[in-house]
Amino acid sequence: MRTPKLILFWVSFMSLFLTGCKKENEPINLVLWDKPLSVIQDYITGNWKLQYATGGLIYHKYIERHNSYMFLTPNHIILGNDSLGVVVDTTIIWVRAEIANNEFTYLLGYSRLDYPWPEYDIVSQIKNDTLIIRDNLDDGYDYYYTKY
Repeated sequence: MRTPKLILFWVSFMSLFLTGCKKENEPINLVLWDKPLSVIQDYITGNWKLQYATGGLIYHKYIERHNSYMFLTPNHIILGNDSLGVVVDTTIIWVRAEIANNEFTYLLGYSRLDYPWPEYDIVSQIKNDTLIIRDNLDDGYDYYYTKY
């Protein structure tokens, strides 16, 4: 009589344990541009390495060769590479903006010392653990970063 209760307890315990565990190696696939600011900030926080960029007026793919990186916290951005060093180290200016007909997002804005106007980017998505950030321009680039 005691053995069935023990087996029932063990099966219940294991099913709770297994359903409560999250697999760490599962790729993240998440659209971010349509999420609240707190969700965007949470998912982009970390150290990112630029792998490549695509786009431009005449579409092409640029393969990164200078180890460009981006360090993000919810309200701070650092951009740089091995060739130039740090080129941006500033506070992020989050701006809610319309990007299409009644579609809004939070733009990641920052200022560069070598450019007179702030730049605004769209945090698009994370696809297979790759963060995709788009220039907020018609002929802009999509930047593909992986976490490191």
